[in-house]
Amino acid sequence: MSANAPLRFGAFVPQGWKLEYTGWAADAAWARSVELALEIEALGYDHLWVYDHVETVPRREPTHVFEAFTMLAALAQHTSTVRLGQLVTCAAYRNAGMLAKVAAGLDVMSGGRMILGLGGGWYEEEYAAYDYPFPSAGERLRILEETAEAVRLLWSQETTDYAGRHVRLDGAYCDPKPLQERPELWIGGGGEQVTLRIAARLADRTNWQVGLDQFVHKSDVLARHCEAVGRDFDSIVRTHGPDCRIFDDERSLRAWCDEPDGGHLWGSASTEDYIRDNFVGTVETVAEKVQAFVDAGCREFVLWFRDFPSGESLARFAREVVPLVRG
Repeated sequence: MSANAPLRFGAFVPQGWKLEYTGWAADAAWARSVELALEIEALGYDHLWVYDHVETVPRREPTHVFEAFTMLAALAQHTSTVRLGQLVTCAAYRNAGMLAKVAAGLDVMSGGRMILGLGGGWYEEEYAAYDYPFPSAGERLRILEETAEAVRLLWSQETTDYAGRHVRLDGAYCDPKPLQERPELWIGGGGEQVTLRIAARLADRTNWQVGLDQFVHKSDVLARHCEAVGRDFDSIVRTHGPDCRIFDDERSLRAWCDEPDGGHLWGSASTEDYIRDNFVGTVETVAEKVQAFVDAGCREFVLWFRDFPSGESLARFAREVVPLVRG
């Protein structure tokens, strides 16, 4: 399926997690998010996304961060066709049964447009601030795997019993069921020993935020895990989630990268690494980058536009870049 899957594009809706609403009134920030969600739909994007975080990056600051599922439930009432997802829900933030219930409700409220993204979680400061236990990476991935298994059962069975190390269900109901017969399950993260093995077993789609060389490498690793578990590698759609910003020329891009706060560097990457691995640049350059991922087997993209809460790059990508990409 993956090689023949349609080429799709999605965009995040700003919710404050990356400090884009610092200094805004809460109601004005929400109104802008609704406007951008409607623009995403009108521009023809296939899906819109939010992050499952409640405190900001790259610095913890007291500013608005709208919660993922309440935000999507509200946006479901403003939109009608675009699909709705989270990249990605931290499996340990919610009881697995309650997560299945919330996600199923969102699917009903949206007319069958919910996508469930799941990940192991990583933001230790956020865990501590909200008094979530922060177990080892191995245990967090065990929670992810058990949650994915349990949610599928809750969506498909009248009652569910599940006895895992972290997830336990005793004759649990989950009604209403999703309207979709099988909502998409996206597994986020590229850990090669465990996360990709879980994805090989359970994911409909993977999502990695890596450069092209790493995308090709992780695809090879995923293929080996699929072979080991007896899964058709092409049944899993691979997706990519880079930053994106459209510039008129290279000089404008470099001027932005040279801004004093260095806001584009939210990790250890250098400016050159950041430019190489993200969809930032002129229309032609960005289209070439997208095409390279498509040629490497990527079929869906979920973009964070770095000029949010402006909608300029959001619109230019849809109108100017997408027509240049060959599916």
